[in-house]
Amino acid sequence: MIMRQIVRFGLFVLIFTAAQAAAYAYTTQECIDCHQTGSTDSKLHISIDEFNTSVHAEEADCQECHTLVEDEAHQTTLGSGAVDCSGCHEQENRHGKGSTSGTRPQCYSCHTRHGMLTKDDPRSSVHPKQLKETCRSCHPRESGQTDYFSWLPSLQIASHSKQDFSQVYARTNCLGCHQGMGAHGEHETLNDQTCFTCHVTLDGQNILLGYIHSKADAGRQPGVMAAASIYQVFLGVLIFGGFAFFIRKLSTKT
Repeated sequence: MIMRQIVRFGLFVLIFTAAQAAAYAYTTQECIDCHQTGSTDSKLHISIDEFNTSVHAEEADCQECHTLVEDEAHQTTLGSGAVDCSGCHEQENRHGKGSTSGTRPQCYSCHTRHGMLTKDDPRSSVHPKQLKETCRSCHPRESGQTDYFSWLPSLQIASHSKQDFSQVYARTNCLGCHQGMGAHGEHETLNDQTCFTCHVTLDGQNILLGYIHSKADAGRQPGVMAAASIYQVFLGVLIFGGFAFFIRKLSTKT
């Protein structure tokens, strides 16, 4: 008799819990009403127009990605809106794998959060024409912004002949060298660029033929640091000598 009551009570709790969960289940429209740009119901906003043009618009609804958003508790639960892209995508995120978990770039760091487009779409953040801006946000030097101490000894990719004029060799074409191994761990090449056959690659090979991204770093690139130091001394002597020559000429005339 007691066992039967326990079973009945357990079933009641289970049904009540399921009913509560169903009562708090959100529809996509409810998510939009709360989080669309201009809404006063939440501080977290997305552009619905941008999302509607993305590859996810017709493939998934909000809770298929934001799986931890189950009820009203997500409003106060930190991290409940986190998304695990590996649930649908097989590609592994190897970008910045050597960094700490808190500073590693995530999928949305490159692909954006809600406006994902196909890589062959010119508006996509990972389209070859947009990579310069996408990668520059984290890699300014590698994307062409050398600092004062490094710009003189920096050897630009455009500084030597390439022989095959059908290919585009440029520092801003990041995937031309890094291909897929650096971002997703894919071994197959993404395009026909062959810079890695001569220049230093991620595994440290071809080091005698030089770095593409020159940095005045005494620890990692001492040769560039030495060249930068010599250039700075030469530049200082040149400026001082020119100034001294001008003063001498001026004093002679007077």
